[in-house]
Amino acid sequence: MSKNVRKLTYTAIATAIVFMITRLIVLPVTVSTTGAYVNFGDMSIYITAYLLGGPMAALAAAVGSGLADLTAGAAIYAPATFVIKGLMGLTAGFIMRKRRFWVYVLACVTGGAIMTLGYAVYEAFVFGLPVGLANAPANLIQWGASIVIAGILYPVAERIRKVTNLESLQS
Repeated sequence: MSKNVRKLTYTAIATAIVFMITRLIVLPVTVSTTGAYVNFGDMSIYITAYLLGGPMAALAAAVGSGLADLTAGAAIYAPATFVIKGLMGLTAGFIMRKRRFWVYVLACVTGGAIMTLGYAVYEAFVFGLPVGLANAPANLIQWGASIVIAGILYPVAERIRKVTNLESLQS
């Protein structure tokens, strides 16, 4: 199988996983009437970034998370999600090129900062500053929980990395 077909296949699988995990647990933000919700799909973005690298993680994160917004009744967030989650995956993937646990955690922290700041700016622009500020605690919870879950799953990601040849796809 060609390298490009393998990249496309793994990216499509990662997109489906990001979508499914994002939609698996959807907790509406009670202080908001904008359709905002907390989910744990970010941890799947971090694992995808670790396994596939920045560009493929960016695509999987953007499409999987954007589709999750569309199917969760939060379509107004889909364009912002596409950009924000894509940047998360891209940034985390580039940081994770160095294969160390502390670098992995740093990439997750950086990705979460992009998510939290990105949604705060988007919500303040679209809905007004009070909504952006009111939803920020939920994004902070999502950020922290996703880092913890991704950290716990690091040994799983490391094992997958060691038994597959996914690194050959990163460019």
